[in-house]
Amino acid sequence: MVESGAPAERTRSIDPGKYRGMQQVTSAHGFFEVCAVDHLADFAKLIDPDPAAVPMSEIVQAKSELIAALAPHASAVLLDAQYGLQSVAAGIVPRETGIILAVEEETYSAPTSPRVSSMRSGWDAQKIVRAGAGMAKLLWFYRPDLDQGIAQRQRELLAQVQSECDAVSLPLVVEPIWYPVAGEDAHDPQWRRTRVEGIISAAHEASQYGADLLKIEFPGAVGSPEQIERAIDACERVDQAISVPWVLLSAGVGFDDFALQLEIAAKAGASGYMAGRSVWRDAVTRDAHAREAGIAVAVSKLDRLRAITRQHARPFSPAVPVAQATQAMPEGWYETW
Repeated sequence: MVESGAPAERTRSIDPGKYRGMQQVTSAHGFFEVCAVDHLADFAKLIDPDPAAVPMSEIVQAKSELIAALAPHASAVLLDAQYGLQSVAAGIVPRETGIILAVEEETYSAPTSPRVSSMRSGWDAQKIVRAGAGMAKLLWFYRPDLDQGIAQRQRELLAQVQSECDAVSLPLVVEPIWYPVAGEDAHDPQWRRTRVEGIISAAHEASQYGADLLKIEFPGAVGSPEQIERAIDACERVDQAISVPWVLLSAGVGFDDFALQLEIAAKAGASGYMAGRSVWRDAVTRDAHAREAGIAVAVSKLDRLRAITRQHARPFSPAVPVAQATQAMPEGWYETW
């Protein structure tokens, strides 16, 4: 189901800035062990059913408490510019923990019709570099089987963001999302099969555009032995379809399911995870006792994900042999860089 209009595979040049950025967000063992806290309205809804009723100061405080507890257990934290960077300025993110910043202004609620990604006004790759991040992230809703005009706009957006990141040597992680629209039943077996093919195809296409890392939905389910077997095959197909490292996103599923999904993906070639609500959902509340208990549980969940990753995942390192680096970066190479 690969889109026929996909670009040819890009040749990735040796880029010391990108290499350093990738190194900053991986663990010493070469894994992406990322805690995602870039959520917007859906984060506020955990505090109050009406997110508009939650003041910015309360959201920032809640995120800061969460980040303070979880960042030491992560190779990097995925943050947003609106409510997350305050934790960096406040010295809450440890120097050993990398920073990934979302370039979009987007919620994690799936749209009901084909649409383009919503980008944050006044925010771009250059500012992400200035903020000290090692990597940028693009949430990329993509259903090329629906409205062709919107699909083309999404391809153009991805190419533009990738170009802007390349210009400042900022690695980009792309998060393709295959979503249901009005009139579709996400529980229908045929729709689920189509979704799996869509996840694999979108990953292939994003890889061709030059994404440095892919944050991928689990291609299947783990509710039965038969589903697990199909998911194992699908994860192996994802790994074969792309030429860059990939990690698994949690998508807010139950934690035990996500832990199993991660083990399957890791054995197929994934290099880690970017996990959010599945880890810390119960830690975001106005109830102080419940918040304290929820944070303790979230820490234990991150530790479990890290153990699964280190046992089964494929380590990643952007480094190349000295001879290859010297050939690519001869005397005076920086004059035309």
